[in-house]
Amino acid sequence: MNVDQLSLPELIVLVVVAVEVVIVIGAIVALLVVRRRAIGRERRYERARAELSEVIQQFGGPDDAGARRIAFGVVERIGVDSARRLLTELGEFLTVDLVEPLSTIYVEAGLVTATAQGAKRRPWERLRVIREARALNDPAGLLADLIRDDSADVRLAAFEALCALGRADEALVALRSIAVEGRLARMRAVDALAASEPFPREQLINLATSESSAIRLVTVGALGRSENADAGDVVIAAITDEDVEVRIEALRAVRDMEDRSAVAACIAALQDEFWEVRSAAAGTVADLGGDGAAEYLGPLLDDQAEWVRHNTSLALRRCGAAGLAVLRDAAARGNESASSALAEHRLITEGA
Repeated sequence: MNVDQLSLPELIVLVVVAVEVVIVIGAIVALLVVRRRAIGRERRYERARAELSEVIQQFGGPDDAGARRIAFGVVERIGVDSARRLLTELGEFLTVDLVEPLSTIYVEAGLVTATAQGAKRRPWERLRVIREARALNDPAGLLADLIRDDSADVRLAAFEALCALGRADEALVALRSIAVEGRLARMRAVDALAASEPFPREQLINLATSESSAIRLVTVGALGRSENADAGDVVIAAITDEDVEVRIEALRAVRDMEDRSAVAACIAALQDEFWEVRSAAAGTVADLGGDGAAEYLGPLLDDQAEWVRHNTSLALRRCGAAGLAVLRDAAARGNESASSALAEHRLITEGA
């Protein structure tokens, strides 16, 4: 085609098409370059990971100093961001004695500066810092500040990290703000405290009488899940707490603790004005009271709340022969919950 024979509009279209083709080719080349570089970085990272994973096995051995020098060289070679990622990933799968050398390398390689700068930026970058601190025993000492962060997610993550590192006493400074963030936050706080070693028993016992019902709920739940027998009186007292959720959590707690001295208080809770409490009490009474609990649970089969009737039927199945007798009697009178529980019991026993 002779360009001289093209009209101006045709020439413009030709130029536009040519430019678009060049742009597409350029974009493809750029993507290929970016992809090649990304693959190269990932391969270097995997090689560094394999090398560091092997050398850390020599930490604490005869050539501990040499192993640390090699590890330090690996970290320096892959750059700050990849080094932070690598040390964190390895630290999450190592025992405490092997994490200490990694923490030292983390500090000596100058990664603390990058960590501290990241902690001053966006909340999700502070969450990354918390993950690093948790994996490497907080080598930069940043958790003490992050537990007081303005972001609720950051505070909660720092709380969990401190508990995991055995510093629950430091984490408790944020308990008030975390406890009011909602049920999910409270349950995460309960789990973190219950698993903490050492367990902050005295501090939690003192907080169990807090004016805040949210704090009382968390402390009662943590005391129960930790199965701390010395806190039994505190948890039992919470069964009559003025707050409904605290009463429910206390009933679950004494069941976790298997504290049979709480049976009388749990039986009294079967008459609570709130159906949620009666429902929780039914399961606890069955678990703690055994066969003798059947006579106390029987009346709840006629409770006005369907969920109470349902949970009571399930609870009676765990009360042995006495519980089954109560269920049969109720089923004969037309109680649907009792009939369903008996039918399920037959399916389970026959299947066994």
